[in-house]
Amino acid sequence: MFYKCVSQVKTCLTVAFVVLLSMSVQAENDTYTEAGGVIQTATHGILKLLEREELVQEGQEDQLVAEIDTVLSPVVDFDYISKQVMGKYYRRASKEQRAEFSGIFKTTLLKTYAKALVGFKIDKYEMVPPRKDSPDDSKQIVTVDVFSADGTKYTLVYYMKKEAGEWKLVNAILDGSINIRLSFKNQFADLMERNKGDVGLVISTWKDKVDPGKDSA
Repeated sequence: MFYKCVSQVKTCLTVAFVVLLSMSVQAENDTYTEAGGVIQTATHGILKLLEREELVQEGQEDQLVAEIDTVLSPVVDFDYISKQVMGKYYRRASKEQRAEFSGIFKTTLLKTYAKALVGFKIDKYEMVPPRKDSPDDSKQIVTVDVFSADGTKYTLVYYMKKEAGEWKLVNAILDGSINIRLSFKNQFADLMERNKGDVGLVISTWKDKVDPGKDSA
């Protein structure tokens, strides 16, 4: 069950990330446009990276991950997401353990993104206009329909949050059923149960279970 969940989430992350790199936002709502502007900046940065052929060659994964990290760290709130993934167990963890998990969580996501960049192809995408303005100017939801090369359609919902004047991505949902943050949160809770509440062991187990470099296992 755990591996099935990981596979589903990786599929969502792959699609979500590629769409994140491809999307542009046009809307009359100022805060909606601001949130889209953050995505556009990330788009430009990643596309520039992909123009460097040496980064997408076999054996250059670590360098590609490092370059992607530089572009995405200002855009994705990894600390916030990792805290939500830990859920009620966040308070049980020490300050050091929280920082350790945030780092491991970020690394595994970036590795997955890097792997997705090399092989995933999209045919086209369509921005879905917002049905109504957000009641909270510090939060925005951006919806995109994306079509893969084989004709498969995915609907992605991006959740953006503004703190200290900066917009960051805090979650994404695929086809209304795969919630990235919630899926990882459930996996963390499952590992806590399996490992009798040992946070340190769960963190190390997480690295072993979710690391995309271990797909063959």
